[in-house]
Amino acid sequence: MIFTFRPRPGLLVTLSALGIAGGTALHAIPAAPAGKGHAACAAASPGRVRWVQGPASDREELDRWCAGVGPAVVERYEAPLGQRPTSAHELTVVSWNTNVGGGNLPGFISDLRAGRFTGGDSVEHFVLLLQEVYRTGHDVPRGAAMRPRRIAPRPAQGQRAAVVEVARDHGLHLFYVPSMANGWADADGAREDRGNAIVSTLPLDDHTAIELPFEGQRRVAASATVRSTTPDGRPLPVRVVSVHLDNRSILSRFQRSFGSGRARQAEALTAALARDSNALPTVVAGDLNTWAPSSWERAVAVLRAHFPHGNATNGPTYAGRPLGVGRTLDHMLFRLPVAEEQERATSGPSAATRLPTPSAQTPVFDRPVSRRLDDAHGSDHYPLMTRLTLADAR
Repeated sequence: MIFTFRPRPGLLVTLSALGIAGGTALHAIPAAPAGKGHAACAAASPGRVRWVQGPASDREELDRWCAGVGPAVVERYEAPLGQRPTSAHELTVVSWNTNVGGGNLPGFISDLRAGRFTGGDSVEHFVLLLQEVYRTGHDVPRGAAMRPRRIAPRPAQGQRAAVVEVARDHGLHLFYVPSMANGWADADGAREDRGNAIVSTLPLDDHTAIELPFEGQRRVAASATVRSTTPDGRPLPVRVVSVHLDNRSILSRFQRSFGSGRARQAEALTAALARDSNALPTVVAGDLNTWAPSSWERAVAVLRAHFPHGNATNGPTYAGRPLGVGRTLDHMLFRLPVAEEQERATSGPSAATRLPTPSAQTPVFDRPVSRRLDDAHGSDHYPLMTRLTLADAR
């Protein structure tokens, strides 16, 4: 966990404690001028990304952090004609905090495709909801900005891998939204920012960046719609969201570090998703940083009220050193037309408001079951995986 305070204007001092974000560290970061960041970091290609800005009361602080990141990235993989079918009866969804290059993302993708996590059954279509991925290059600005400490672990496989290059190398669609700079440039001059991403074998559209209320650092959720069809030709859109909530609030509201700050961010996320998630099957997943005692952590309950499907994980999701506090930090939640609930979803007003209303053309899913994978692939978080299967396509 990182506690932040300001000893004088223009200087930010950050104390890393409790071991959640690494060892204890104290360092100063120059602040950016207020109000100059948002236009730059929201400047994706016109019409390609819809932005939901954080609250006006947090605008000055969010802009200071925003000044350190480059634009969002949307990349579509153009496969040779006939080599990339978009029909699917099953979609594998993974949520994973990759520890800013510490996790072996290329190796994980290869293992997933080879069926290592599915009993030898190779996975054709998948979507990865990633947190703490990074981008490097000249799109990341230099200059004054709020810059947290650099996270750049030495992975066991040798080389860190930036998410844009991984998606290109593996022929995948990508939506990447940076939340913050990844520290200052190293001696080799590399510039980095870090944030959330969606990586998919299937086409993505409706790219939306959702800037959350400010608690300790700038956080931006990435949301997009995965487009495919059922084997019998019906449209099969699934809304997917990768989110990373704060692990602490700034010192002036330190008490919110124990859960209420994350609940505030979860409430803003559900409000931003209300328009789309009421109409589309939706997956919301990520590192919610729910480290405090469960009775204090309302973020999961806030999300589950809107995304009621999904099970508890089969073990702690934090793979780092023991903390002495709750370690189930990662969660997968769903809002789906589920086979055994189809009748209930159309039989009463209370149920109909909770679930997408099924029709003759609406694909119906088996109940989603998430499980924690046992190999963290070098990250400090275990991946979570769910196979979304159409109930009427077997």
